[in-house]
Amino acid sequence: MNKQFLYSILELAENYCGSEFSRNLARLRQERERILNNVWKKEPIPEDLSTYQKEILLRDIDYDTIVHQSSKCIDKTKHTLLLYDIALNAINFGEFAKAKEALFIVLKQVKRKDRKLTATVLKNIGNVEIYTNNFQSAQKVFKRSLEIFTQIGNKEGIVSVNNHIGAMLVEEGKFYSGEIHFIKARKMSEELELDEMTAKINMNLGNVYNMRGLYDEAITCYEKALEKSSKDDPRLLSNIYLNLSITHKFFNNSDAAIDFLDKSLVQAQKSNSKYQKALVYLTKAEIACMRGELSAGTALVTSAFMIFTEIGDRLSIADAYKILGMINRQQKVFDVALSYFENSRRIYTNPFYLAETLVEMARLYSDMGEKSLAKSTLKQAIANFNKVGADIKIKLVKESFSDLK
Repeated sequence: MNKQFLYSILELAENYCGSEFSRNLARLRQERERILNNVWKKEPIPEDLSTYQKEILLRDIDYDTIVHQSSKCIDKTKHTLLLYDIALNAINFGEFAKAKEALFIVLKQVKRKDRKLTATVLKNIGNVEIYTNNFQSAQKVFKRSLEIFTQIGNKEGIVSVNNHIGAMLVEEGKFYSGEIHFIKARKMSEELELDEMTAKINMNLGNVYNMRGLYDEAITCYEKALEKSSKDDPRLLSNIYLNLSITHKFFNNSDAAIDFLDKSLVQAQKSNSKYQKALVYLTKAEIACMRGELSAGTALVTSAFMIFTEIGDRLSIADAYKILGMINRQQKVFDVALSYFENSRRIYTNPFYLAETLVEMARLYSDMGEKSLAKSTLKQAIANFNKVGADIKIKLVKESFSDLK
């Protein structure tokens, strides 16, 4: 668990419960850790715990203690709001299991008392489900959220859920449906003059164009997103800069890509988003690989891999496997490279991401002199790009494999 996340929820709890809360918690923690450390020194533990594992255990205990002790010093309504704020912080820090747990408690406590909050909580549960690639669960909760927002006539909520549904559809590989959701949501958001929401939708629409190979359209969307985004929202800014970097990576403009990644990392550090940092490391790793900086690329991708594993983001893990495969292919460790690519291919269901891995596998087979396998794998990649309408991508890939004709 991220230490900064613990600090943030302790600060939240103190805001709700008063400064005495932190002092009481510090006394509890000191006594608890004294007892545990004494036991660990004297008694054999059935399962060996590393220093890191002990630290994780203590942080988990701290988290549970904050949640429980805060319920004793404020009424149930305020504690529900505190749990909701904790959940939002957990999402920001990539602590998705904690976020989901807190959101379900809030949902149970709110019930039908506050329909707007109920719909908002459901929307955030759906958002967490997207992060952890549980698309069927996300679809169900988004549907419930949208129904409630529609019933109470909350237009901002309707726009927000439609934006999330669009993101979910894109992650599932349903690009056209996602694009339609984004365009409709953007029109409504602009009519309501919701600048931050319009920025988020433009960013998501840019991502669709990016994956389809429509890079000029993608950059236009990202620039519009920057115009509308708040300078006080480092998480959104980090995402926009990251996506601009990915566009320039596709252009093979690594210098501009690194520049935007540095900007993204600055914003991620402001928001203390471990998940966002991992996405930056992952993209930096791929660019390092493209530049032949294989040692640096390996260090970056393994750091990202560790965070994605902790969070449970299987799609990003698949991307990390792809990059590890690319690094090992350049090092001519072909059997290891192939095993990484196969891991990546096994995880992916989104045709775009699957196609990208298949392209890299085709390069591997080509380097191994397996021309027949390279051709058949490339054919599979093109078929998957075709599913999402990435015609420009297909053209570029065919050009890069002109020697296979």
